[in-house]
Formats: sequence, structure tokens, C-alpha cells
Amino acid sequence: MPHRPFPISAVLAGALCLPGAALAINGAQLGGNGVRNASMGGASIALPLDANAAANNPAGMAFVPTSATLDLQVFRGHSTADYVLPGNRLENRQTIAGPQGGLNWQLSSGLAVGFSVSGGGSGSDYRQAALPVPGAGKASSTLRVAEFVPTLAWKPAPGLAVGFGLTLARQQFEADGVIVPAPVPGGLLPLQGHGSQSSTGAGWRVGALWKPVEAVTLGANYKARTRMGKLDGYDADLLAYSAGRLDVPEQYGVGVAWQASPGVTIAADWLRILWGQLKVMQDPNGFGWRNQPVLRIGVSWQADERLTLRAGFSRNHAQIDSSRATQNLLVPAIHDKAFTVGLSWALDPKSELSLGYEFNPRTTLTGTGASTGTNLTSQVQMFMAGWQQRF
Repeated sequence: MPHRPFPISAVLAGALCLPGAALAINGAQLGGNGVRNASMGGASIALPLDANAAANNPAGMAFVPTSATLDLQVFRGHSTADYVLPGNRLENRQTIAGPQGGLNWQLSSGLAVGFSVSGGGSGSDYRQAALPVPGAGKASSTLRVAEFVPTLAWKPAPGLAVGFGLTLARQQFEADGVIVPAPVPGGLLPLQGHGSQSSTGAGWRVGALWKPVEAVTLGANYKARTRMGKLDGYDADLLAYSAGRLDVPEQYGVGVAWQASPGVTIAADWLRILWGQLKVMQDPNGFGWRNQPVLRIGVSWQADERLTLRAGFSRNHAQIDSSRATQNLLVPAIHDKAFTVGLSWALDPKSELSLGYEFNPRTTLTGTGASTGTNLTSQVQMFMAGWQQRF
């Protein structure tokens, strides 16, 4: 019979179900897909700006010209933990780069096909054992996830579009330093690692865009759960509760974009991410993440023919309860707000470079109940760059 993990072992399942850099603003998701939308607080459901649109709302590809996009988001995180025992202070620093991008083809005035690629990585490396247990490895975990989203978008009318996309995902996961209860009451034993394991999965998504008047766009999207395959070895212990599977969560949202003047656009999204529906989050000894609502607001200003400036803000309802601080050591996704800025510079009439920056302020989660004695503190930055080319 497999060992049931000690609560910190659930921590090492770390970036479970993550489609991007896990320690960003929305639990285990990036603040936004695509540099230009991410620079507006992630607002994107009703504002397709480039071939990353399929990752935000498949219908958006109907409004994106024939083009290519290549982006890079670099996560830089610093977290500390006062963990379980008095004086047991841990420190973690992570720098992870995640590529994004896509291609889109306008086959006719009403039909577009294309794909978006999103993904990145997450993980923690405290460079020491989480607790002073003989033989325990250094507390660390790593997950890399890539999502390929082929999409078909159709305009049944000039101001209306619907889109459908597949989610084809690949993940790689590794964890070390897991500790489990020993046969002797009150004792602890280190769990043997299983190295780097991979799995694939599939899901689907749909979306709609509607322009009731020229200056206003309304959007809605739905992304089904991406059901991932089993991670060999981890299904016997660390991820036994979810049979070794780390699914990507279901989510849905609505958005609005308003062109307030010829050069100014304001956009806002409301998004709900269903972390709590995942089996791995229902483990009584695990993360216990709740479903998470997210509000994203952004503005762009076209200063002249070549320069566009952007800014935004994102706020969520934290998905981690303070009583689960201990279980979330290696996934200190405790941020509930982010501030973003960015710009684009047109190199010529058909190509553009974009830069963006996201700041998640220093945030502390103080453990309560069973997590009393554990305090998590984290600060995150995202550096973004991208290139867009129209054909």
C-alpha cells in the first residue's frame, strides 16, 4: 500500500495543472497571454490584438489579420517561508522563460484558421530540506507545460464572430524532497523521487465576439478542462489521490472593449478559474485551492503612428486559504493583484516590436489553524518582449 504524503508532499506537486508560469497573478496562471494583452492587465476576451488570440478567445482570430506573433515572458520570483518550526526559514528564487505566439490566416472575409502557443514553467528550489529529516532531499519541484491551440473562427455577420479551438497540452514534472509519515507514530521518512516524468492531454474551448456598435466589442469564452495523462511513479505516492494526473482547470469569462476615442481603448474582463473542481485540489492533505474569480482592466493609447502605450491592473480573490499555507510551500501563488505597463513600436507598416512589464507586489500569507507557524512571502516580476508581423 503506498505511503500517503505528509502535507508538505502535496506542496511538491507544485505547478499542478499550470498552463504557464505558475507563480504569476492568477493562482497558477499567467496574468495574460501575449505581450500586448498582458501589458493591459491581461484584458483580452473582447480585445484580440494578435495571433495569441486563440489562447484568450478563439473567436478573436476572426478579427486578427493574416499574421505571425512570437513572444517571450520571463518570470522572476523571490519567495521566503517561515516553515513549521521556529527558526526554520527557507528562501527561493526562480527565473523561468516561457515562449508564446501564433499564426493566423484569413481564408476569406468571414473565415480564419490559425493556432496559438502558450506555456512556460514553474517550480521552486529552496536548496535545502524543508524539514530536518535525515536523508531528505532538497525541497524542489519543476513543471513545464506547453499548450498548442489550433483554431477555426467564423464571422456569420460583419460584427459577429464565433470560434472553436482544441487544447493540445504537454507537461513535464519533477519533484524531490518529499516527506511522508513513518510507520513509527510521529516519525517522518523521505519519499524516493521519480525523476522527470511527462504526459500529454487534450481539451477544447469556444468563444464569441460581438460588436453591437462600432466602438464597443463584447466577448465571452469557455475553456473545458484539459485532461492530462498519468505521470509514472508519482501516481503511487505523491499524486496518488488524483491517480498521478495533473489536469489543467476549466474556466470561463466575459469581456468588454470600448474605443473611447480614435487613439484610446479601454478593456475589462471577468474570469473564473475552477481550481476547486480538480481532483488534485480536493486531496484533504493537499493544496485545497478554491475556485478563483479574476478582474482585469487595461487601457491603450496610440500616441502616434509608431508608438502605442499600455497599462493595466488585475485583481483576484486568493485561491489559498490561510489554513493551507503549510501545504503550499513550493507554490506560494498568494498574489491577489498585479500592475502592468507596456509599449509597441512599429518598425514599418507591417511589423512591430512590443515590450511589457508586470509587477506583483510583496505579499504575505500568515498561516492559521493547522498552518499556524508557517508564513509565506512572495514578490513576482514578469518581463515581456514580442514581435508581430502582418502579411
